[in-house]
Amino acid sequence: MSELEFGSTLYKLYHAAVKLEAEDIKDNKNCVDLTVNELNLIECIRSLTKGSDGPTISSIASALDITRPSTTVAVNKLCNKKMAQKSDCVSDGRSVRVKLTPKGEKAYSAHHSFQASLVRSAKQSMTEEEYNALVESLARLREFLERKSESTENDQ
Repeated sequence: MSELEFGSTLYKLYHAAVKLEAEDIKDNKNCVDLTVNELNLIECIRSLTKGSDGPTISSIASALDITRPSTTVAVNKLCNKKMAQKSDCVSDGRSVRVKLTPKGEKAYSAHHSFQASLVRSAKQSMTEEEYNALVESLARLREFLERKSESTENDQ
């Protein structure tokens, strides 16, 4: 496979996964009126929640590598859809904490189930050895891309 074909394959892989999930959520009552990006935001909020404290807008923005204003807009959309709620931070009155509502937790569960099902299905088409090699290769590729992204940010 040429370098150009490899780059194209990565691009197509990402978009095929997004398209599959977009199709899946259309039929899922827990994800009505959500986009794949909103599901990823829900996943981020869930992963950053520690005990009863939800993450701050700043920590969500940092985790997703997007601006705080863009994060605020996205979180507000989730709040309008009753998937999340905001509250003032007790320890720092300037910060806002974000938590998933029970409806948001159901959407997270649906998103997580879709991802697990997709992985199980893909894994069935491979030997255990092939699967492990793929996981290891993807982890190295992710690490490379993260390092490349960090070095690009540092150059600016």
